[in-house]
Amino acid sequence: MGGLILYISVYLILFGIVLLPMLNPRKKTEDGKEWNRIWFWGILFRLTAIFTFPVWEDDWARFLWDGYQTLETGSPYGKSPASFFSDRGLPIWTVEILSRINHPEVPTIYGPTLQILFCISAYLVPGSLVCLKCLYFLIEILGWWLLRKNFTQKEFRILFWFPLLIVETYIQAHPDFFGLVLLCGAYIYKERKQNWIAGVCLGVACGVKIFAWILLPFCLIRTKRVSFLIAFFFTLLAPYIFFGMRGGVGEDGLAIFLESWEFNSSLYTFLKWIFGRIIFVSVPVWSIGVFCLGLWGTLGLFFLKEFNDGDESALGKSFLWFFLLSPVVNPWYLLWALFFWIRSENFPGIVFCGVVILSYISGKTLSSSTQLQLYENPLWVLLLEYSLVFLSLILPKFLSKRTR
Repeated sequence: MGGLILYISVYLILFGIVLLPMLNPRKKTEDGKEWNRIWFWGILFRLTAIFTFPVWEDDWARFLWDGYQTLETGSPYGKSPASFFSDRGLPIWTVEILSRINHPEVPTIYGPTLQILFCISAYLVPGSLVCLKCLYFLIEILGWWLLRKNFTQKEFRILFWFPLLIVETYIQAHPDFFGLVLLCGAYIYKERKQNWIAGVCLGVACGVKIFAWILLPFCLIRTKRVSFLIAFFFTLLAPYIFFGMRGGVGEDGLAIFLESWEFNSSLYTFLKWIFGRIIFVSVPVWSIGVFCLGLWGTLGLFFLKEFNDGDESALGKSFLWFFLLSPVVNPWYLLWALFFWIRSENFPGIVFCGVVILSYISGKTLSSSTQLQLYENPLWVLLLEYSLVFLSLILPKFLSKRTR
């Protein structure tokens, strides 16, 4: 427990330090030496974290296993890791990897774009977490280098040094940084009227995780849709067709995930309690998910209208409400919205990125005496985390009314 408290405390201190530039909005001048410092320290943070081992996370084992399976058989889909437990023909290093995979009875659910990334890592050094992190590093730095001229110095410093990005990518080894970079590219190239490149970026991102689809309707506003959509669908479908011809693209594992998985949710849990305990005696879990999706879609129409009217912050709001209505909110998921929250200075979104670290307080990290399920958060954690998020939603509106 002491290690967990230290971990969260250090994270929150770093979170506060990184956000200090937001307290000095008047500083507009760009300093060449400051750019060099931003790059130097950001790269140093990453290189240090690459050689650490993931804390309370084991998704990395699935990544290494998927890469090995793709390299050996052409596809990681449709085969649960548990089915290989008694296979004596596997390399010796796979024994530890298989033993660390969570839910080994469930086939992989990771998108085809990620499977290509995992396969490249397995080709270079099979079973190496350091190799996978180094690949992350090269891709991320290249992405930021190509996009660097489209950020202000303040934006880039916050984004590049953001502790959630560094911790979840280079300590916990999650690949969601890839989605962050790709969504930045899609949005920036769309604004620059380079629709082909924007379409390619978004197509690749949608092959990583479904969160990228949130950006699609916003990209169709004030855009040459034909060129954008051709590039988008070609880039999106290519890896799906490749793996689909080899037996599937993870729909079996995804179905299990959608039916039964819930973690660190707020409004979804509240609505499930309302409908399941008060209004109805019992209600199918999937119906709550459909209701939340419909509610978010309705809100999304208002955000699209705001965006079309010139309010760029509407995009960040759309991501925020998606996560507030989602049944699963892992800390690394918020990386997908990070750029939009920083650019529009979305206070609730930025607060969310800070307090989401509390979700690591769960049955997995607490003692067995708590009687929590492995991936269950104590009620007080959820109340504290989301009270701060919703307070950050309400407080600015209240203060603005008081100052009128």
